[in-house]
Amino acid sequence: MNKDLEQFILENKKFRWRPAPPAPDNIWASDWPWVPYDKEIDPVSVQIELENIDHLFVEHRAEDKIYSYGHKGWSSITLHGLDWDKTESYEQYGFTTEPEYHWTTICAQIPYITNLIKSFPFDKYKRVRIMKLAPGGYIMPHTDGDGRIFGPFNFALTQPDLCEFIFAGRGVVPFEQGRGFMLDLGVTHCVYNNSDSNRYHAIIHGSPTPPMLQGVITSIQKMNYEHNN
Repeated sequence: MNKDLEQFILENKKFRWRPAPPAPDNIWASDWPWVPYDKEIDPVSVQIELENIDHLFVEHRAEDKIYSYGHKGWSSITLHGLDWDKTESYEQYGFTTEPEYHWTTICAQIPYITNLIKSFPFDKYKRVRIMKLAPGGYIMPHTDGDGRIFGPFNFALTQPDLCEFIFAGRGVVPFEQGRGFMLDLGVTHCVYNNSDSNRYHAIIHGSPTPPMLQGVITSIQKMNYEHNN
């Protein structure tokens, strides 16, 4: 493992932040680093569809290895965006303003996953991708920008036991298969897949509707119950 990554993990895994009710009046504008949203899924259907498209994933943000933060084994595919193999922001493809996005042709090959994502409480989708992190893969500690960046929605289609998403000063985000999080990506974070399985997460950019907040509150209650029992 990269020594800087190892040091960051050792320093921050000791933290055990969990959301404690009552929730803030405005979670989005609070200092909470993450909030959960659970969704029942069929793991068999998910696994079959991911295996069917596994060979189509493209390397993600390769230039970051040189000009920004390092990573290894990180690839992606786009469900809603410019095209299935265009996984980066629109500026990387010559656009000066955000273009109109569409559901890509890859969706026809993964109808269960596509319908699952469309069932989330968003009234407008922007980019939607599946991010794959290979065994032994990692994303070095970094932030996605300055200040609070609450979102996008990160949903675990699969979640190997030894794959961890770690926040500085907060600890491990308790991902499980079928559990997603709205995350403050302005906080330094890293990901390390120390398992022998691929990790697949859906990353959804969009506009959440009020049922999303109700689902968050229900998921907080469920997670705290599981933690205390």
